[in-house]
Parts: sequence; C-alpha cells; structure tokens
Amino acid sequence: ATRAHDGTPAPEPRKHKPAKPKPEPPAAAPDGAAGGGGAGGLLGAAGAGAPLGVPNFFIDRFRIPPFLLPIYQAAGTEYGVRWEVLAAINEIETDYGRNLNVSSAGAQGWMQFMPATWKEYGVDANRDGVRDPYNPVDAIFAAARYLRAAGADKDVRRGIFAYNHADWYVDSVMLRARVIGGLPAGLVGSLTGLTQGRFPVLGRAHYAGQVSRRAVRRVRGGNAARPVESSARRHGITIDARAGSRVVAVNDGRVLALGRSRRLGRFLRLQDAYGNEFTYAHLGTLAERVPAPRPRARRRIRHADALPAATRRPTRPASETRRRAIRHASRPARGSRPAPAPRARGAKARLFAHPARPRARAAGGRVQLGAAGRAPALALGSGDTRAVALRRGTQVIGGSVLGRLARPGEGRRASLRFEIRPVGDGAPRIDPKPILDGWELLEATAIYRAGARNPLTSRHGRALTIGQILLMGKVQLQRHLLRNRRIHVYPCGRRDIRLGLVDRRVLATLETLAASGLEPTVSALRCGHGYLTSSGNVSEHSSGNAVDIAAINGIPIAGHQGRGSITEQAIRRLLTLQGPMEPHQIISLMTFAGHANTLNLPDHADHIHVGFHPLYRPGSTAARRVDADLEPEQWIGLVDRLSRIENPVLRSGPPAGR
Repeated sequence: ATRAHDGTPAPEPRKHKPAKPKPEPPAAAPDGAAGGGGAGGLLGAAGAGAPLGVPNFFIDRFRIPPFLLPIYQAAGTEYGVRWEVLAAINEIETDYGRNLNVSSAGAQGWMQFMPATWKEYGVDANRDGVRDPYNPVDAIFAAARYLRAAGADKDVRRGIFAYNHADWYVDSVMLRARVIGGLPAGLVGSLTGLTQGRFPVLGRAHYAGQVSRRAVRRVRGGNAARPVESSARRHGITIDARAGSRVVAVNDGRVLALGRSRRLGRFLRLQDAYGNEFTYAHLGTLAERVPAPRPRARRRIRHADALPAATRRPTRPASETRRRAIRHASRPARGSRPAPAPRARGAKARLFAHPARPRARAAGGRVQLGAAGRAPALALGSGDTRAVALRRGTQVIGGSVLGRLARPGEGRRASLRFEIRPVGDGAPRIDPKPILDGWELLEATAIYRAGARNPLTSRHGRALTIGQILLMGKVQLQRHLLRNRRIHVYPCGRRDIRLGLVDRRVLATLETLAASGLEPTVSALRCGHGYLTSSGNVSEHSSGNAVDIAAINGIPIAGHQGRGSITEQAIRRLLTLQGPMEPHQIISLMTFAGHANTLNLPDHADHIHVGFHPLYRPGSTAARRVDADLEPEQWIGLVDRLSRIENPVLRSGPPAGR
C-alpha cells in the first residue's frame, strides 16, 4: 500500500500574535482540501462525522440563513477554500447580509469589498450580466476567488490576513470557522437538501408572514434583516394566489401519489432527490402531461477550469478595518459612495408584441414570457424535453407545472395547502414557512433564474464552472453528463443515469472531475455491480450512491497508484468536495493523512471507489427509507430555531444616500 503525505506544513504563528496561543489547525493538503468527516481537518472541527446523530447543542445555536449553505459550498469547492471560512467572513463582515451599510473605509456589499478590489476580483457567478457586490452569489464567489489568489488553499491564515490586514480579524475568522465546522454533516446535509428549491406557485402569491418579494428585490436604508415567524404546531401552510395560478415542482423529483382525499382534496405528493416529500393540496386541476428529458445525440459540453487562476496575487486587501470592531457594527463614512458594479455588455433583447405566437416564441418570445412571470424557468430548454403523462412514478423536472389553483365557482378560494416532510423514517410534517422564506431569498439571487432563463447551462458556448455544476439539479446534471464526451460510461450505466437511478452527488462528482481536466472512465454504477461487497456488506452501488472509476484521461488505475500518479491527482480533487458533496468513502490503494474517508483495500487495485451515504432508497415507500441523522423531534426543534433566525433582505445596491 502507498501512503500519500501532505507536503504543506501547518501555518506558523505570527510573531506579534497574542501571548496565549490558540491551537493551530493541522496541515492542509496542497490542493487545499480539508480533513475528512464533514467538518474539515483544516478547521480542526470536533463534530466530524456525527456518528451518533446531531446533538441538540448545534440545533439550538444554529444561526446561518440556510439558503446560503449551497452557495458557500459551491464557491468553496470551486476555488479550493473551505466553505466554513467563507461563512465566517460573511458573519464578521455583514452578519450574513443582515447589515449591508458601507463601512467607514468604503467597503461595500455582501462580503465588504473595497471598490478597487471588487473591480479586479468581482465575478458574475449567477450569470445575470452584472457583477454585483450586493448579490450574495456574486459576492461569495468573489471572496473565494480572492482567497484562492491570496494562497488560502495552502495557508488559510495567510489568505484571511490578505483579505483584511489585522491579526485580530484572522483569529476571529478562524474561531468562527471552527465553530461552524463543528456542525455535524447530517445537519448541514439535511438543511442543504431542503434549501435548494423553488417557490411552489408562479406569479403573485401570499402566505402568512412571508418575506416581501418587493423588499427582496430592492431595499434602501436600514438594517437589511427581517425576522421570521413560525409555529412548531403548524404542519402545513396556506399559500393564497390568483385563481388559476400555476403550481410548479419545487425541485427535481418523482411523483409518489396523486388523486383525491378527504383531507387534501385534489393533491399531488412529490419526493425530491434527497428524499424530502412535498405535498400540494386543494388543487383546482392537475396537469395531464409534464416535460421530461428527451434523448438526444451525445455532444461535447464546455467547462471552465475547475480551479481558475484568480489573475495575480492580491496587492491590496479585499476589506479594511481601521479599528478593532465587528464589520456589521460599523457606520458608513459621511458622503462616501462606492463605484457602481460594472455591467457586462450584451446585445439588445428583441421584444415581440405577441411573444406567445409559435414563431415569436421560438425566436425569443419564450424568454420574454418568462421575464413577465408567465412561464417557469426549467433546467432544460424546450428542445431538450418531451411531454409525458403525469402519474405515479413520473420523474418531474424542477419548475414543471404540476397543476393550477381552483377557479371561482369551484366551491373554494384560490389557495394551495403546502406541506413538507423531510427525509428520515418517521420524520414529521414540519412548518414550511422558514423553507419558503429561504426559497424566496434564493430566487432573488437569480442563481436559478437569471433573465428568465436558467443560467446554469452551457448554451452559446459559455463555459460552466465547478460552482455552477454543483448548484445544478439532478435532472439537469443527468442531461449534461449524458452529453459530456469527457465522461465515459458503459451502456448499462448510461441507462441507470437516464432513468434517474443514480444519486445526484455521484453525477456532480463525475462532472467535477471532468471539468477539472480529469476525464473519468466509469466501470460500475448501479447496474453491473453485485448487491453485496466482497466483505459481505450491502454495496452502496445497490442504491445508486457510488461509482467505480477504472481510468482517468485514458490511463488505467491499475498499475498507476502512488505518489505523483493519476490516481493521486483524482483523489486529491475529490477531497476538495465539501458539505453534502463530500464522499463517505474514497477507496483505492492510497490513504491521505487527515482524511478518514480515504481507505486502502487490496481489491481496489484497478479502480477508485467513490461512495456516499444513502439518502433514501429509490423506488421504495416512505416507511422503508433509511434513517436520517435528525430524529423526528429534532426536526421540530430545528424548524423552531430557523423561525427565530433573522433572514437577510436582498438589495440591488447600497442604501440611499450612502
């Protein structure tokens, strides 16, 4: 067996550090990957793995707005920076976007960039045509880009010091990052799965205590925070809208049941890729057909480099602090006014008087209709889909129209009863309000709907980045992978992918390797692998949660393991995956110091096994799902905690007069 060793020593303490030293984190791998077990060895987390469930301590003290979790994780993976560090900087700078005042030094936006630094390192991560420091997606990705350029992937303290030249700032970020890194993987994974969704009703809608959509889009002045309300006794919520409003799938998923019942009236129940169930009740009508992926010829998909070089090493800090104070407590300098975010140039969009006509729709009218709020933005274009009957077992694309609200004269008001049951055997129905609030805020970031079109596509030759790949839904990932010539899958495995039998995390892992310049050859997915492993345990392949890779860039794994080998390159890239995307097992003939999920087994001489904990058993009933990390009563406590978190209100620019 060969053991790979981390070549980068732990960061040395600064000479002018306070007398009472804090424990330094263990050495980081050259690619910036943190230790295994979910929390990351780079941060020295204590709660790695959470083998005995989630302690109530973490639930009671959780305060991160959940909709930010997938953004932190995608940005951190793309640039090789731990997501916990990004979250800690966000907490110090603006209290997770709850206070976006311009600082006394002139720093602005979600991550408090100085205007000159933003001009160099700002990114348009959500592809809406604007590099906006007040958009959390753009700002968080820009912060990760800056930290990468400053060397945080090899020395996290050095990168944080470059971000803000103050030792107390570095210590404060590291302390917060260690606390956040202590969150059990089960808690982070459960919340991340629930936050990646869409609002279930198109057009104007209202529910009790909702986040104002107008306030979400543009806020001027004041503290950008809005308290939320919830009730542990509420097991569903009523969403009022205009009669006939369209009801859409909140995520990619499978129809569990539909029809009529005494309690729910006309209803539909959807289960997403994470195993969460969403019930739509009191519908006026159900759609007869929904879009499904259309088989098409395989063609090349363009990707950007996995870890893009962030131009040159920074020569100035991203943020500045003139005194020891928490950023979100500072007051803006009088008369200071940041430079506007640069806008990307683009062709003027064509407008049609009747965009719904067939020729106009094909020439751009579809986008015009979507911008007017009359059509959902699907993960796939109309040319990539075909209509299939809506029935039990149908695979549904997120954003698909599932039905409409009741019309006048049908004996009920136009409203939807919406319920959520999270993954886990015996999990209760929870109050949907905190989740709906998060979806409203995520929608406002435009990450899933920029310019009325899903931006996470490679249309018109635009390259996809790792972060954008990780934010894709399962159906969209299936489509991209099957068309990606950088990923080589045997026929039976391609059938598994096409039928939705392969876990979303496996799909994203293969896409990540391909986008990193490491073209994988897949030797086993669900089919072609036995139900039991050679040791007699149930294989993760049996539930679609694992992949075996037999070659990288055409080089076989057999005979090419050890220091400097293609196997080492591939595993080091896999070790940069974070949050719920972090593999449970990476098995080969190699182990890596500080990474408990890398295993050396002699029967893996010819392939790399990448496996994930099952989320639920595809095709089984809810009663047979595997247990989640959260106990049923803990879900009640978690939702109650989320209801007491102040959600940020997104704004499109600095406060008026600042």
